Amino acid sequence: MVDFLSSGLLSVLAFVAVISFVVVIHELGHYWAGRICGVHAEAFSIGFGPGLFGWTDRLGTRWRVAALPLGGYVRFRGDENAASAPDRETLAALKASHAQADTVFHFKPVWQRAFIVSAGPLANFILAIVLFGLLGALRGEVRIEPVVGEIVAESPAEAAGLQAGDVFVRMDGRELEDRREIMQHVMTRAGEPIDFVVERNGALVEITAAPERRMRPDGLGGERALGVLGVVFSNDVAVERVRIPIWAAPAHGVERTVEVVEMIVDYLARLVTGRASFEHVNGPLGIATTAGQVANNAVGGEAGEVGVGSRLLALVLSLTALSALLSVALGLMNLMPVPVLDGGHLVYYAYEAVAGRPPSPAVQEAGFKLGAGLLLCMFVVATWNDLSYLRGLFS
Repeated sequence: MVDFLSSGLLSVLAFVAVISFVVVIHELGHYWAGRICGVHAEAFSIGFGPGLFGWTDRLGTRWRVAALPLGGYVRFRGDENAASAPDRETLAALKASHAQADTVFHFKPVWQRAFIVSAGPLANFILAIVLFGLLGALRGEVRIEPVVGEIVAESPAEAAGLQAGDVFVRMDGRELEDRREIMQHVMTRAGEPIDFVVERNGALVEITAAPERRMRPDGLGGERALGVLGVVFSNDVAVERVRIPIWAAPAHGVERTVEVVEMIVDYLARLVTGRASFEHVNGPLGIATTAGQVANNAVGGEAGEVGVGSRLLALVLSLTALSALLSVALGLMNLMPVPVLDGGHLVYYAYEAVAGRPPSPAVQEAGFKLGAGLLLCMFVVATWNDLSYLRGLFS
């Protein structure tokens, strides 16, 4: 019981730490861009709900820490709520009186509003670059040669003609350095043909294989429906740990961030075109479960086997990696052209820049309602997937 409670507490703390960190950085991006453009921020909240404590800075911004520590928000002058919907009555009064109008977000030129809105996702990408760069410098990159050890009988790999001893060279036109690249690519492509080039006895052989959907361990204590080729990689290969020099860490961070962006965008594109399944979409419950599993795996091990300092370092590095991944995902999600999200605002600003006037209040209101409906549908799907995973985890 004590072990269960301690692991549960660690899971909650890990989730709160990761999600709050990533969301607060996002909101700080909006805040600092607003400061640059002369927009007054009335409040910056770390968390939601009733305030626990706070202070007001010399610029009149109320900084507060709230009871529900799951992110945060910045509210600019003229905003009705944390989602930056315009408070039309307040805006009308400010415009009529000309009082402080130059500090109101909604009265700024369209390019400044676009800059402030896009600064949130941009902050997430910068955070990911910094974190991936630090991880590369501190922990390095482990690369394991993708050599086939054996082929599972009656599997897609056997049907495609893969053989033990084959070395994967390219996959869908991309050069390969590590076998994890193959596993990450295959897992969301059940039933979808993948083109491989393997080296066999000194010659290059082209092979096409379509993974099949199977319930497989996800490495975090549970099972998920994943695409499986039926390849068992050889462990009788050299394991290379590449340390990234500190001067090269920023470039490494950019490279890893771009890789994650490409992976997410590719999955979303295949989702929209019906080539990928919605079962890999996860919500807050899924993020919380993953954060907890990552944290507990990092500090796991038999008593005395690993020192406390090593476990804490493993915990910090693991949650840092998860934060980098979530930061990219949050940045991309907010750039989706859906009203309510930052990307939806940018679509309105693009229309305004071209047409010379913003969309009518009725159009904006309808767009926000449509966007909220789409997000609600996605939330329902994600929650269903999360609950299905948790049911399998505890069954």
